[in-house]
Amino acid sequence: MNKGGDCIQAACLPDAKAFSAAGTSLRNEGKGVRAEEGKRIMQQQEKKTGGARILLIGVLSLLLAAASFARNSIYHEDLRLWQDVIEKSPEKTRPHYQLGFYYDNRERYDEAVREYQTAIRLGPPSPVVDMAHNNLGSIYGKQGRFEEAIREYQIVLRYDPQDVAAHTNLGIIYAKQGRMNEAIREFQTAIQSKPKDAAAHYGLGNAYQEQGRLEEAISAYKAALQINPDHSEARNNLGLLYGGQGRFPEAIQEFQAAINSKPESAEAYNNLGIVFAKQGRYDEAIRAFQQALVQGPESAEVHKNIGMVYSYQGRLEDALREFQTALRIDPGHAGARSQLENASRKLRGRTNVK
Repeated sequence: MNKGGDCIQAACLPDAKAFSAAGTSLRNEGKGVRAEEGKRIMQQQEKKTGGARILLIGVLSLLLAAASFARNSIYHEDLRLWQDVIEKSPEKTRPHYQLGFYYDNRERYDEAVREYQTAIRLGPPSPVVDMAHNNLGSIYGKQGRFEEAIREYQIVLRYDPQDVAAHTNLGIIYAKQGRMNEAIREFQTAIQSKPKDAAAHYGLGNAYQEQGRLEEAISAYKAALQINPDHSEARNNLGLLYGGQGRFPEAIQEFQAAINSKPESAEAYNNLGIVFAKQGRYDEAIRAFQQALVQGPESAEVHKNIGMVYSYQGRLEDALREFQTALRIDPGHAGARSQLENASRKLRGRTNVK
């Protein structure tokens, strides 16, 4: 969001942030396997010898695609069962990976790292070990440990140079470091391996957007949306680009589609309100901003934006209240402070005239 901007009317949309809270997410690879099913497969595989990496990929794909964690009671059951499997077979790779995946999904990252590292230490190169490296890299990336994340993804790519998740995640990390050319290369490689991967197209769009290559960014977002029409972040960023070009009807359409796909998106509601305000549709703008606050009530930026619309409508007391709320949330918000001073001067002038 354009935190320092003082203008809505005939001015600028919030800056399009490629890696904002709603931006590209590092992707985990694989899904959890129910513990009872995992034990059965382990028992079967103990009867077989190694060297069947390609067959194992097919088995894992079927198992992982079929896995489902529906309720907390099931989660807790799986935790106990995987812990039991590890206690009985501590040298098996898959149970440690599965327990790490369980912890990872609950943001218990220290425990997840420990289990992924154990799986990597115990296992020879295999799809399970590859997934452990990838997911370990994702945790490091979330923690800002970018060089460690890069190392994990590069290990995966040494064994499987076409691994789409590793290329995409590596691109995301490079982009976070400002290494946009390298990020673009990784996203393009991922797309070459899997042309229908929406996440890679979306990441490519973000990287182009950061470089100011806006038409290429638009094309990349459109490609992501052809694959996944419900990709709300791609919709939002596409709307920002259209808004920046003055293509307001198209921007509104994208923001509304983003909201339909992700009703909790405060960012899309805020951006929709800004476009309405630019068109002088102030009541609709206020409603959109209020919906943004339902999703994220502690947003100084949105309170500032509502205050600006109130100011345009001559509702100076309401505007002052919103600017003051913005400054309570973020005392350093320069835009809110500037607008508060402007509204205060106008209100004093109105009082003096009376």
